[in-house]
This record gives sequence, structure tokens and C-alpha cells, in this order.
Amino acid sequence: MRRISMRASSVNASPLLAIIVLYGVELLDELTYGLQGAVLPQLRDDLALTYTQVGLLFTVPGFVGIVGAPIIGLLGDTRHRRAVVIGGIVATAIALLLTGLASTFWLILLAFCILYVSSDAYVNLPQATLIDRDPSRAEQTMARWTLLGSIGVAIAPLIVTALFYLGYGWRGLYLSLAGVAGIYTALLLRQRFDAHAGAAKRASPRELFGHLVAALKSRALLRWVIVTELADLMLDKLLEVTGLYFHDVVGVSTAAASGAVAIFTLAGLIGNVLLVPALERVSGLRVLRVSAVIVLIAYVAFLLAPPAWLKFALIAVISFSTTGWFPILRGRTYAVLPGQSGLIVSVTALGNVSSVFVPLIVGRIADAFGLQWAMWLFVIGPLALIVGIPRSET
Repeated sequence: MRRISMRASSVNASPLLAIIVLYGVELLDELTYGLQGAVLPQLRDDLALTYTQVGLLFTVPGFVGIVGAPIIGLLGDTRHRRAVVIGGIVATAIALLLTGLASTFWLILLAFCILYVSSDAYVNLPQATLIDRDPSRAEQTMARWTLLGSIGVAIAPLIVTALFYLGYGWRGLYLSLAGVAGIYTALLLRQRFDAHAGAAKRASPRELFGHLVAALKSRALLRWVIVTELADLMLDKLLEVTGLYFHDVVGVSTAAASGAVAIFTLAGLIGNVLLVPALERVSGLRVLRVSAVIVLIAYVAFLLAPPAWLKFALIAVISFSTTGWFPILRGRTYAVLPGQSGLIVSVTALGNVSSVFVPLIVGRIADAFGLQWAMWLFVIGPLALIVGIPRSET
């Protein structure tokens, strides 16, 4: 997203430690996110939520994020990046604490709204800072970033599955993560986040808004943003309902349903481990084309195949095959406007306008016709890649 090298003076600690801390942000964020999908069946039962309310838990925070994220991204291209990041991690710790203590749908919804907005600050801007170090290797940087995230997502359901089998609940997990977020706040306080081009800028709101409007007129940028959002149907959106699908449609136990989430995330982790060296040898566009066809076939088979064991196997195939989608697509997005990573954060946040409707739409369809029929919506993900990505590198 932007063209800037990380100067030795960019952080108070050593450059290597600074990089480790920045990558670690994604580990914490995805650990939190992975927790949501794994505990969702028990959280839903504990609070007696409907499918529509479950959809609202992801839709309403998405709308709140659409309002906050563009502003966060624009501020990220100014001298205020560090303050925004620190504010985000502090808000995350508070939201995790609130989630663990909440006893009603409305309190959980408030906590999730805070989590969505705060992650735009303390996750997306450190990601942009890493891209600034070497814009020419954005895909490789995103592959490593996604690998760290996969580790977090994989650890979360494994922990949940083990604790559920031992008879523990979901609240203690969120309270523990609140403590971890508090510790990580201290680590981020040592970072200065001044590697970007606008680190010393005093840009006016009018100037920042003008940059955003200009970016929204870029066809190349909009193509990658739209395709990325549609591809997410087979990534985060599918992960969010995997536990519910296995519990409510396949008919497995709550522990086994969280185990399905664990399989999903472990397969993704393996794929991300292999992706990092693969992108040094294979074109990212080729990876997207081949994997999209594989996922389309596997997902249709997943919905139609009756045996539970086969569904467990196919969800692993799907997760493994989609691991390259986000890092490659986001890397291509950053490459459109080198040197303006905060602006890319803003535009991609606005791109969430359509995808935030997905959980609510899935919830409404599931309430009306059953979750089995609602799951067919996600097939749009691989179809979008097959149709939407360019035929060549240019």
C-alpha cells in the first residue's frame, strides 16, 4: 500500500523486535476471532439467541466498523498513527472484559461493536506499517501475516474444544484474553509507528477526504477490493457458521462442532505454512485460479454429501485450499497505491458495506428455510475469483 522503508529510528526497540511485535498483533487478533466461532454454539444457547440475533452480532459491528475504519485509515497516513493503534488495543481489552461479563444480547452486541472498530486500529495499521517496509513484497509480507493469524485461529478452537470437554464455559476464555490484551498494550507502547510517508504530515480533513475520493475512482483498486470481499464468504464468513452448521445441521455434539472449527483452522494453518515458500516460486494469480476451482467443487460436495465424516474431511480441503486468497488479494490491493497504506485501509473498510449484510442475510434465510439452505450463499466466494481476477499479471 505504500512505499516506505522502516528507519532504524522508527521504534525505540530493535528493528527485529519491532517487526515481531507488529506481526504478533495479528496473532492476538485472530486468537480472539477464532474464539468467537468456536464458542458460538454455547454462547447462543447460554443467552438463548435466535439465528437472526446471531447474524446481528456480526452485522451491526460491521456497520459500526464501516463508519470508524475509514477515519482510522486516513489518520493512519498522518502523524497520529501511534495514538490510534494504542487506543485500539486498549479498547480491545475493555471489550473482551465486557464480553466475558455480559449476560444479555445487547451487552454482547456492544462488546462486539467495540472489538470490530478497535481491531481496525490496532491490527490494520500495524499491518500497513509492515507493508511500508517493502511494498514490492506485499504478497509475501501478507502471507507471513496470515500465517501468524492462522496460528491464532487454530489455537483458539483447540483450547475451546479441550475446555468444553472438561466442562468449562466460554466466559473465562474472554476474561483471560482481556488480560493478554492488557499485556500487549505495554508492548505496543514502545513502538513509534513513524515509518510511513505521512508520519510528519499535518494533513487537513479536507485533504484526507480528497485522497479518499480519488482512490474510490480507481478501477484497479475497486476490482481487488470487491473480489476480496466476495472471497471472504469462503473465509471468515464460512468460519463464523461452521460450528453452528455441524451442530444444527450435521447433528454432532457441541464439543464435536467446536472440533469442526478446529479442523477448519488447522487445515488453514497447514496451508499458510506452505504458502510462504510457495509464493517465492509460483505466481499468486495462478494460485488463486487453481484453488478457486478446487474450492467450488469441494464446497458443493460438502453441502450435498450426507456422511458426517466426509463433511469433516471436505471442510479441511476447503480451508486448506483458500489459505492463499486473503494474502494474495490484499497484497495486490496494497500494490495499487504504493506509499498510501492508510488510504488502502480506508477503502477496504468501505468495501465491507456489502459483506456486513451477509451474517444477517444468512441468519434470516436460516430462520425461514433452515441453515442448510442458507449455506449455499457462500458458493459466491469461489465464483467471484473465477470470474473476477485478471487473466494476466498486468
